[in-house]
Formats: sequence, C-alpha cells, structure tokens
Amino acid sequence: MILMNYLEILLMKKIYWESVEINHQVFYFTVTDKGLNFVSSPHRHISEIFDFYPKNRYQYQFMYDEDVTNSYLEEFKEYFDKKRRDFDVPLDFSDIHNELERQVLTALGKVPYGKTITYKELAESIGRPKAIRAVASAVAKNPFLIVVPCHRVIRSNGEIGDYRGGSETKKALLEFEKAPFEKEPLIKKLPLPRFSQLGKPDL
Repeated sequence: MILMNYLEILLMKKIYWESVEINHQVFYFTVTDKGLNFVSSPHRHISEIFDFYPKNRYQYQFMYDEDVTNSYLEEFKEYFDKKRRDFDVPLDFSDIHNELERQVLTALGKVPYGKTITYKELAESIGRPKAIRAVASAVAKNPFLIVVPCHRVIRSNGEIGDYRGGSETKKALLEFEKAPFEKEPLIKKLPLPRFSQLGKPDL
C-alpha cells in the first residue's frame, strides 16, 4: 500500500502556482514543465482549474516555487506596467485535446494589442465561418485568461459580450490597452499564503 501511494505521487503532474493582484482583483496562475496552463478568473480559487481539466483532478500535485513561476510573473508585471504588449511565455496545450479549441486559442493569440475582433471574424479567420457558436464556446473555454486575449473578442453589434472574468473586467482590460502609459503600477505580488492553507480543498 505504501509503495502504491509512493508510485501514485511520482506519477502525478507537478503544477507550480503563483498569484497576482491586478487593480485589487486576485488572479492565480499555474505552470507545468511545458509552460503556463491556467489563469484563474478574478477572486476564484486555484481549484477553478478543474473546470477546464476535470480529468486531472487527482493527477495534479500543486507546488510553490518562485524559480519556476518568476519569469511568468514578470511578464504579467511588464504587461500591466505598459512595458509589453504581448506575452512570450510558453503555453502548455497538452491537456487541450479538442482541435477547434486549439485553433481558436491560436487565432486569439494573433489578435493585436488594443484591437478587437468579432466572434464571426474569429470563426472566419480559422476557416469555419458557419461555426460561430462553436467558436464562441471555445473562446469561453480559454484557460489562459489575459495571456491569450479572449477579452478582445466582442459581438458583431459592438457589445463587449460575456467574459469568464466578468464583463467589468473585460471592459477594464479593453480600456487599459487603449489607455496611455500610467506611472502608477497596476500589479503587485501577493504574499505567500500560510502553509496551513495549502491543504484546504478550496484553495
């Protein structure tokens, strides 16, 4: 039994987590050995990750290591300090098996900073002009919030539409990308939680 438990631990996928605060909204993000694999909605727990990767609920071993996550955190800082327009961190697509979702995420990454695209235009860009609903569903399943800019997708009538992080967050991101440089930093690192919190199921 002990040997079996040890083998199960060895086979678990290591997930390194970190948190950032953007305009008083807390976001968590997680990193694997292949790259970023999740950014949470504001004020949601890390466990939101299982909404996107339900089959991995018992396969992840959550760890904290600044050496692993620091380069990702730095890019968030640079983005919200108006020092970069696009993210260069690697993305881990290994648990995204739906081809349409992969195509949509790749296309989203090409939408220019400060610009918007409609769901219809996005569907046309991947050669699926009649699959607008399916494309919209794929956008909603984007696990890489902010980094893969699904906030830049709006409705054909000009309305900003739905957003996993909330409509106010989406509106704020769009306005932020169109605003001039601000001297006041918009992002800061959160303090490391107490170790007693790490064992809680709702972290």
